[in-house]
Amino acid sequence: MLIVIEGVVMPDRRKFRPSDWAEMLIEGVGLAHFGPNHKVHYEDGVEPATIEGCASIIFAEAMEQSHPEAYAELLHFATKNNLNIFMKEGAISHGKDEKNHHRRTGSGRDLPKGN
Repeated sequence: MLIVIEGVVMPDRRKFRPSDWAEMLIEGVGLAHFGPNHKVHYEDGVEPATIEGCASIIFAEAMEQSHPEAYAELLHFATKNNLNIFMKEGAISHGKDEKNHHRRTGSGRDLPKGN
């Protein structure tokens, strides 16, 4: 399962700002680094995304085991800022030619805000 943090503030669904919050948060929790080609590389299981024009983060539920502190910080940030959090089926693939930060996704079921 994937967890999606959509960059909209609930319940009025206004866009969360700044527009690059997703990339900054992923980098801030240690899940991204610059590679030898001077491009940002995201850890397996996490990527920024654009969902209906809003910056968002998609990450694997399995990150709770592999990166527990980063997982907790992502959910804490989303909850603290009233961002929409939901789960969906799927997997994250980091293909060589894929532009990870432009993935689109649909909606899923809401997670309880306590997670």
